Amino acid sequence: MSSDTSPKQKISDEDIKAISADFENRQFTPEELVGIKKTRRRSPRLGEARAEVYTFRAPPSYKSRIKKRAASDNTSESQVIRDALDSYL
Repeated sequence: MSSDTSPKQKISDEDIKAISADFENRQFTPEELVGIKKTRRRSPRLGEARAEVYTFRAPPSYKSRIKKRAASDNTSESQVIRDALDSYL
């Protein structure tokens, strides 16, 4: 099994089984576990429907302002943006 996989390269069932077995049997360090938890992605749901992802351009200053607001509101950056759109629309 090659570790050089590109996004377009197909992974075989055997590769998936080998990756799964390696993951299942491996003893992870605490640092690795934190990294795994941070990179795990799920399809977010808002209400009953699966959420859609929107991409847009914004001034660089928005990022720090959104982070600051999320921290002060004890919420996610995505929720800050959703709240702002709800208020505007």
